[in-house]
Amino acid sequence: MEAKGSMFIWKLLRCLHAIARDDTKTILSCLQSITAGTYDLGRLLERMHEQCDPQVFYHNIRPFLAGSKGMASAGLPRGVFYDEGNGKGEWRQHSGGSNAQSSLIQLLDIFLEVDHHATGDRSDDTVSKPNPFMQEMRKYMPGVHRDFLSQVEQLSNIKEYMGRQTTSDEVRDAYNQAVTALVNLRDIHIRIVTRYIIMPSRSPPAPHIAQKKTLNLATASSRRPEKGNTGCEKERLQGTGGTDLIPFLKRTRDETRDAAVGIGG
Repeated sequence: MEAKGSMFIWKLLRCLHAIARDDTKTILSCLQSITAGTYDLGRLLERMHEQCDPQVFYHNIRPFLAGSKGMASAGLPRGVFYDEGNGKGEWRQHSGGSNAQSSLIQLLDIFLEVDHHATGDRSDDTVSKPNPFMQEMRKYMPGVHRDFLSQVEQLSNIKEYMGRQTTSDEVRDAYNQAVTALVNLRDIHIRIVTRYIIMPSRSPPAPHIAQKKTLNLATASSRRPEKGNTGCEKERLQGTGGTDLIPFLKRTRDETRDAAVGIGG
């Protein structure tokens, strides 16, 4: 997916430069290429089942994606101690794997200027603040990727352009199509998470999964007790990155959809 996405990154940069020149023809062409490329990413993601069994992923692969942050329920309240020898060392906590660590996915968000809110309540005063989790995940990217995202953030001007009275509805529609493609990708991701994490978590391991006596950190830390409206405790699945799995993914998907702009009128 990262390799496929790299094929249209230059179109994204070209689009930003075209916006600065008000080059409508190039803007349309680039947005259409980005939309097509994003749908290609979704089709690739949907093929995960061809070579990866959900039970194998959940029980044999996912444990290696678990981090050392938020692992109190797995017996690691302080994370992992990094022993430097001679009595020296320090406790460290690092997040596990997360889709938000993908430089490509964050790049699409930045380009489309998707606003991921700091809280789930978009009526709150904090809605204008960036989501700290998204910023935190950049620390796990290669340094050059992180720097590139920061530079694109400074260049990104697409929302301002879409708000101009002189911008045609055709261009706005092309932008909305790109947003829809990213929403589609996030919908597919939610379905993958449901199939590969939610469903296996609710049933015993399949017969072909070797039973292990060792602690599965990803499983041990994946459920967090929460008080429901009735006062009874219920459990919410957590991703290896530390978020409430499905609520976080759905909110991120909905925030992406909110980036669409009005047309006509």
